[in-house]
Amino acid sequence: MIKALFTRQTNGQLVGAKLTGHAGSGDYGFDIVCAAVSTLAINFINSLEVIAHCQATVTLNDVEGGYMDISVPCHDNQETIQILFESFLLGMTKLAEDSSEFVQTKVI
Repeated sequence: MIKALFTRQTNGQLVGAKLTGHAGSGDYGFDIVCAAVSTLAINFINSLEVIAHCQATVTLNDVEGGYMDISVPCHDNQETIQILFESFLLGMTKLAEDSSEFVQTKVI
């Protein structure tokens, strides 16, 4: 199962997301749920860079996979960053609703 943990500060701003695990909904290279999560995460990171001019800090486990930690250290363009973050959270939440046996989303 992929677990997506989003971090929201007391002021309501999202500041990070950690994705762990494997969906296991299909064979390696053919896992549609894994592909959906990867697409949402990569689109979020790319959108931060291109639209909000913010370079996210991304940590991956390149050996085993199944781990991505995204933090957003930028302080400028917060309105745009938060819209992109909320969109990423929405995509992950809807995916978790539709594929609850493979994806879990939580906000702390």
